[in-house]
Amino acid sequence: MVASRLAASRITSYVLDPPGDGELWSGADGELDGLLGATPDDQDWLPQPAPPDEEPPAEPPAEVTDASLDEESPPARPDVFDIPAEGRRWFTQILSRAAAATALLFAGANDTAGAYTTPRQREETQQPALFEIDHPWASNTAQTLRLPNGLRAEGTRYRAPLPGGNTLEVFRGVESGLYRQLAEGRVGPYLRAAPRTFRRWSGARLTGGVLSVGQDGTILVVRSNDAI
Repeated sequence: MVASRLAASRITSYVLDPPGDGELWSGADGELDGLLGATPDDQDWLPQPAPPDEEPPAEPPAEVTDASLDEESPPARPDVFDIPAEGRRWFTQILSRAAAATALLFAGANDTAGAYTTPRQREETQQPALFEIDHPWASNTAQTLRLPNGLRAEGTRYRAPLPGGNTLEVFRGVESGLYRQLAEGRVGPYLRAAPRTFRRWSGARLTGGVLSVGQDGTILVVRSNDAI
């Protein structure tokens, strides 16, 4: 797992790669489907202190100058939470349903994505809308995009004027079959089908535009009106 923090002066990436080759989940597909179809409970975890040999070395205080006052301070060390063996089923639910919600948010289906959050997240957390685009962009949601190569996707279409009377179109969505599985709450089948969708369409090309297919089945199309 990789988390990135974007700042004006730097990009910081945190890589979570624990030792060992154990699997978070092992079991039959049917059992996994039942687990992922249920809403996970809210649980509280306390961050674990880093082992002594992993503590970051102390650094001498830096000289304060006018230039340094304008620089962003580096982010603090991230908290590490220990998930015990008995919590792996719950953690599998959280990660898998978060992946489903992320794909739906990318497609603009915010209400459907909300069904994959925990009760506490729905009641207490007010997250800003993702992928907002300022005016004068005009957006149409719940659009089906059919491409000449046979690929279909469900998502949101944005259009913006270009010089010379042309129009730029940006579409973000999820492959139609995968979108239907997510809308119906079938997270397990979605996770198994997404890699196959990626392998099938990752090499597809779009004349007069750009087509990008993600490993989670998300679709991004950028093209001008003369290619639409």
